[in-house]
Amino acid sequence: MKVVFIVIDTLRADHLGCYGYDLNTSPNIDKIAREGVLFERAYATDVPTQPSYTSMFTGQRGVKTGIVSHSPTEDLSPNVPYLSEILASHGYLTAAVSTLYVMRRWFARGFHYYMNPYAGKPRQLLQQVDADDINAMAIPWIRQNADKDFFIFIHYWDPHGIYMPPPKEYRYLFYRGKDPTDPNNHSLDRLKKSVLWPFYKRHLDRIREANNLAEEITDIEFVKAQYDGEIKYVDDKIGELVQSLEELGIIDETLLIVTADHGESLGEHEEYFDHATVYEPVIHVPLIIKYHELPKGKRVKDLVQLIDLPYTILKLAGIPIPKEFEGRDLVPIANGEASGYDEVYSNQGLWTAKRAVITKDGWKLIKTIDPGFWECPPLELYNLVKDPSETKNLVYEEEDIVNELELKMVRWLEKELGNRPDPLRLISAAGLPPKEWVKGATEEYIKGGGTYEEVRMKMGF
Repeated sequence: MKVVFIVIDTLRADHLGCYGYDLNTSPNIDKIAREGVLFERAYATDVPTQPSYTSMFTGQRGVKTGIVSHSPTEDLSPNVPYLSEILASHGYLTAAVSTLYVMRRWFARGFHYYMNPYAGKPRQLLQQVDADDINAMAIPWIRQNADKDFFIFIHYWDPHGIYMPPPKEYRYLFYRGKDPTDPNNHSLDRLKKSVLWPFYKRHLDRIREANNLAEEITDIEFVKAQYDGEIKYVDDKIGELVQSLEELGIIDETLLIVTADHGESLGEHEEYFDHATVYEPVIHVPLIIKYHELPKGKRVKDLVQLIDLPYTILKLAGIPIPKEFEGRDLVPIANGEASGYDEVYSNQGLWTAKRAVITKDGWKLIKTIDPGFWECPPLELYNLVKDPSETKNLVYEEEDIVNELELKMVRWLEKELGNRPDPLRLISAAGLPPKEWVKGATEEYIKGGGTYEEVRMKMGF
């Protein structure tokens, strides 16, 4: 068996055609979905990047491994079972094309070949690697090893900020406005009044410079169009990758997985161009699997999680599942022979410290441990069936459901932790990492403006 594990960083499910988007951002991914299985309700157990990828390779949630943030104090124990190590120990040739290793050493565990297109380049570029650079390493490696059983992890960063599709033709592909800098457009005014404005202004300035715009961007739809352009660009590159598998004649023996580590907020809940919460744009992820043992064109409505992926890969490979793995086999769920979860949990530990539980009948409870830079209540309850955009907090109208779900969350957490402390509370007590990032951006924004607190007072934060 060949395994091609594609993870597209920061990809919202609802910006793909196969998930109902009305723009043609993803024709190649949509084709894979028509030929395979699409899971409509897949969730990341941990966000953002580092905890999400760690969970996908360990088959365990962050509350188990301790990896819930991007903190230098976190470290993954070498005793934690790791997908690529397990596959390598059972005869699979393993490869990765990614820059994640620059972030954390454990992301290279178990790989015979770890290919980093930006090796030797400045660290700040690791999230700006382009899909062409990824394919330039991934496709030749697949061609050279097409006669072997292999596992290749292919990590595309393109939709991650800063949104700047490298081919210029993608930049205006989905923009329907006339002037991205129209002074009469006030769609970014709320962001400009936010404490985070100095931080995100740098993102917008980079987009402005890339597009040779003389004035500041005022139209949020232009920024969203850049994000969608990134999706279309990476979708085209995935098309090239799949075409290579077809030309080699190995597509039918390949387990092809397409997913994302998390999504992206594009202005929802006062969160702009990042992935700082546990609202649906961030934790609801695309998940598409194509394999000859799975049905074609099937859409699965059951709740599933990204920690199900390593479990499923090992199961299909006929390799014993480590007792530590917390996921389930997706194959019987896809075939209608088993059900998904009654509820799933998701944690955020970088920009905020939050935890969510989502039930199979559409209820969602969010518990905030640390709100970060946002104002929000300690508990939020949403009915995702009636209110998929999470606009009406029902916490005071549905007290019985709140109590039921909060109790479920407490019991689930106690079972996960045992006698260990909650890592989300530890990271909150230590101080969420972005607080220093925003502090630096603010002090830079007003040069010579004194201390951070003085700058905040001058800017009215």
